[in-house]
Amino acid sequence: MIFKKVGTIMPVWQIQRFDPGYLYVIEDKGRLKIGKSRSAKERLKAAKTWLPDMDLIGFKPFWGMSHNERLLHAGLSRFWYAGEWFSFAGEDKMRGWFIENFSAFSDEDPDMNSVNFIYWCHDGMLELQIEMDRQNLTLPKFQRQVSDVQKEID
Repeated sequence: MIFKKVGTIMPVWQIQRFDPGYLYVIEDKGRLKIGKSRSAKERLKAAKTWLPDMDLIGFKPFWGMSHNERLLHAGLSRFWYAGEWFSFAGEDKMRGWFIENFSAFSDEDPDMNSVNFIYWCHDGMLELQIEMDRQNLTLPKFQRQVSDVQKEID
């Protein structure tokens, strides 16, 4: 089991090993669903029942799964479509950047993924989480606000 160190702290990085699980990205009809699950196998099986033609981009293990999912959702608010779905329509470069970087996370090492995630979020996504907190908005309100502004710009 890859989450055998629950409750410990990663030396040097001081990342707590808690809230173990998987972040996943699936694609259907050009949109990406970014979600979380405690069980990769069960979630994928369930997803195949309601999205039989989906493409799995990746299922990656992380510590702090819930927090990391929230950071991704806030950081990608510009592309928010509905719920956990994101549309990068007309933004092929950004879509490619996201898929390439998410796919690069390890399939087996939540320690490495959790450290690398910190660097990834500092590449432009963390600022949106900070702004959401500054405005004291819930994630859904923030996503609507940012995506509405983006629609006006487009």
